[in-house]
Amino acid sequence: MDDEPATSPKWQERAVNRSLRAARERAISRGDQFIAAAADLLRTTGKADFTVQEVVDRSGLSLRSFYQHFATKDDLLLAIIEETVVHYIVALRPLIEAEPDPAEQLRIFVTKLFGSPASDDPASRGLVLFHWHLAATRTDEFAATLAPQLELVTEILQAGSASGVFRTDLSVPVLAAMVTNTLVSLLDMRVLGVHLADEPVTADHVVRWCLAAVTAPPST
Repeated sequence: MDDEPATSPKWQERAVNRSLRAARERAISRGDQFIAAAADLLRTTGKADFTVQEVVDRSGLSLRSFYQHFATKDDLLLAIIEETVVHYIVALRPLIEAEPDPAEQLRIFVTKLFGSPASDDPASRGLVLFHWHLAATRTDEFAATLAPQLELVTEILQAGSASGVFRTDLSVPVLAAMVTNTLVSLLDMRVLGVHLADEPVTADHVVRWCLAAVTAPPST
C-alpha cells in the first residue's frame, strides 16, 4: 500500500480554516446575544436571579444554543464580568500609555474607574452580588476576572518603582494586589450603596489615598 502523502492539498487547509473561522464568528455572535440579553435583565431588575429560560426568551435564540455556549447561568454571568473588565481596560490603556508620569497614570486609572458610568448602571448591582458569590465558589475564575485590571496597575507601579517615585519596601506584586483589592472593595461598596463614613467616598479621596499609599517616603 502506498504511503499517505505527508501533506494535504492547500485548498483543504484553506477550507478547514474558513469553516473554523465561520464557526468561531457564529459562536461569538450568539454568545454576545446571550450576554446582551442577560445584561438587559440585570439592568431591569438590579439582580442576578433571572432564569436561563428568561435569558433565552429575551435573546430570541434557543435553549439548546444557550447550552452550546454556556454550561450554566453562572458561566454567562462570569462572561459578562469578563467582557466588562476587558472593555474598560482596553479603552483605558491608551490614556495611561500617553502619560509618562506614573503618579499621573495612577490618578487617571482611579479617576476613570470611579467616574465610569458603569458604576451607576443598575446592572452593576447584580454583577457585584454575583462577583461576591464567585469569590466564594469559584476562586480561580474570580481572580481571573481581575487579571486585566491587576496587570495594568502592576505596570503603573512597576514604572513608578523603577523611577523612584513609588515605594520599594513592598514588592510590586504585593502592592498591586493591595491597591486592586482596595479599589474593587470601594467600588463594590459604592455600587451597593454602603457608606461607612458620614460623607461618600469620592474619586478624589481614592486618588489621594492611593498616591499616599504607594509614594516613596522622602529620603532623609
